[in-house]
Amino acid sequence: MERAAKFAKTIRNNWKKSVVGVIALYYGGATLKEKYEINVLMRAACKEAALYGDALIPMERNPTMVTVILNPVANKRTAKRDFEKYCEPLLHLAGLQLNVIQTASEGNAKDIVESLHGTEAIIVAGGDGTLSETVTGLLRRNDDANQFPLGVIPLGRTNTFGNSLFPGGKGADKVKQLIEACMAIIKGNTDWKDAMKIEPISTEGDTPSRPIYAVSSIEYGAFRDALAKKDKYWIYGPLRDYATYIFNGYKNSLTWECNGTIKYTPPCAGCNNCVVQKKREVRKVWSLFMSNTIAAQESKQLLDNPECSKTQELCYKVSDFRIQTENKNGMPVLNVMLGKNGYTYTEFVAEGWNRLKNMRKNTFVIPARTVELLPLESEKEVMIEIDREEFEVKPVKVTLLPKIIKLFCSPQVQVNG
Repeated sequence: MERAAKFAKTIRNNWKKSVVGVIALYYGGATLKEKYEINVLMRAACKEAALYGDALIPMERNPTMVTVILNPVANKRTAKRDFEKYCEPLLHLAGLQLNVIQTASEGNAKDIVESLHGTEAIIVAGGDGTLSETVTGLLRRNDDANQFPLGVIPLGRTNTFGNSLFPGGKGADKVKQLIEACMAIIKGNTDWKDAMKIEPISTEGDTPSRPIYAVSSIEYGAFRDALAKKDKYWIYGPLRDYATYIFNGYKNSLTWECNGTIKYTPPCAGCNNCVVQKKREVRKVWSLFMSNTIAAQESKQLLDNPECSKTQELCYKVSDFRIQTENKNGMPVLNVMLGKNGYTYTEFVAEGWNRLKNMRKNTFVIPARTVELLPLESEKEVMIEIDREEFEVKPVKVTLLPKIIKLFCSPQVQVNG
């Protein structure tokens, strides 16, 4: 009892040091626990990957050649370290022959993929921006090379698409996500993904620009502008996404008015009009990406759908504009999502927090197959986000390309548009 009383007195007289010591002990224990969990995960993953590497292959066949497009500066320059520590060992143990190409600048991934030869698959090791560039370079090609299945390893600061394939978090959960992404590549399970082709609408006298491609979304407006500022609130840690809505909901710097016109055609399951155009488009972009469903449609008698080619027009004035792909009962569509015109501060914060939980309210949805976006000119610079990459808002035509990208994914995950 005397020792316990003496210990309690010492703690009371040095309570500041005691609090610091308890905090240090807690974080030290948490760090050791996390490292142990990561070691257990990696040991199990290495054993599983080695089973594929030890399997016999025919004598006439070389090890599978895979090209890795690695963005070394992604996620505050941690992407390269994480790839070499958690991903590269698994891919090597599985018997894959890796050709790792590091991007040197913004847009470099497009150039690398457009001129790429001698590979059987491509792995994108980075975030949304690196993935968008890779897809754009891939779909700009017009050769008859062997098809390139695409693997996604979410190593960027924003991994919207990668997280939809392989849910993750931080610490051991993040390592588990990377392991799942690598094992999907090793096991070779694939599925088809829709994409969007975005073509600038050139005016007379302008030089036509090359199209870009997206797999996630096109978005502009107040909510997009607010989230683009979230890194300023790093001090709030995991609550910074919530903080950005609180501190930006009253600012005039956000795009509170998105004004313009959209011209769109309705979705179609396949008719004489859109299937013929689709086949031409796919062959023009890259004939090897024609999916089995499109090939099957060629042999069937196609029906006439007079509504397919009818263009409808709608003027919009909203605070939130978004286009994303979706697969509704086997029919791929472009969803044009229009938010409210004007939000009070309370409504903006509440709606922003709901969206962090993947809950959207007060949104009007228009299904479409093609969309011409014709925004009105604005006095201030307005930015549009295409797969988390920023561009200046200009008139563009968005075309749905169904089932055009072949992706590595987990067997239990069905990739939808």
